[in-house]
Amino acid sequence: MSNPSPLRRKIRDAPTDAAPHLLTPERVWRRSVSHGFVRSIALEATVQEIAQTTVTPEDLRETVAPGSLVALLDGPAGYGLAILDPGGLAAMIEVQTMGRVQSRGLADRPVTALDAAMVADALDRVLAVQETLAAEMGAGRMMSGYRFAMRIANLREIALSLDDAPHDRVSISFAAGPGGPRQARLDIVLPRRDVAAASSDGPVSSAWSQGLEQRLLGAEVTLRATLAQTRMTAADLQALAPGDTIALPQGALGAVALVGPGGHVLGTGRLGQSGGQKAIRLGVAPREFDEAAVPQVEPSLTFALTEPGDE
Repeated sequence: MSNPSPLRRKIRDAPTDAAPHLLTPERVWRRSVSHGFVRSIALEATVQEIAQTTVTPEDLRETVAPGSLVALLDGPAGYGLAILDPGGLAAMIEVQTMGRVQSRGLADRPVTALDAAMVADALDRVLAVQETLAAEMGAGRMMSGYRFAMRIANLREIALSLDDAPHDRVSISFAAGPGGPRQARLDIVLPRRDVAAASSDGPVSSAWSQGLEQRLLGAEVTLRATLAQTRMTAADLQALAPGDTIALPQGALGAVALVGPGGHVLGTGRLGQSGGQKAIRLGVAPREFDEAAVPQVEPSLTFALTEPGDE
């Protein structure tokens, strides 16, 4: 038999560690963040460290940094959380509004519903990549299948939204942008696989359900009365000063919208007074309250901007 060719000898003598690396949970999250962000919003994310811990819903509230965006995730085993720290939130907003990640200091500002809307698709892409890679690892090895559901504005809602059981938290630290001008962190909190499997096999405790119902019914809900909506340019908005007047549509006083969390209109009413304070007399049927619903007629009402404390 003739001697094998040099190419065959190289293949035969190749070291065993040349085989492709097997997927691990850490590699799954590393690829999910780097691929998910760059494919969704063109944000380069270099993962630096990944840590996994076990937490309870009560513990989570104390660990959320001020200015972080907290999103409720919905999935096959209940609810989870995505927590994006101020650096990560700023990087995702900057790359979408200015085209690149800035290196200047972070501004101290509240997180808004617009922030949540701008990062929702990117978070979903990260979770979608994680779901695909988790399936390659094999069934049951990683919790997956979660997507963005809504923003949590009040941290007290964390304990109300999650099951009162241990959860797995994956903390992913990464450098955002080319060269890493911003340090960022994304925490993904999901139900533990063993706890989720046990809860799905047995009946739900009636005492637990009643307790959850009582906590939800006792939670504080913020309602907003919206008198009207109007359009103006950014220059006009910036030029507003005390004493200026803004025109309102006809009938605005009798069609005040009562808006709940998430922008849902719960009902309408008429502006009035009760006990010397402004009040809303509720009507019976809610209506769609948006710019299209505002009558496009010559306004007959105006109100003047006043100095704070002059009301």
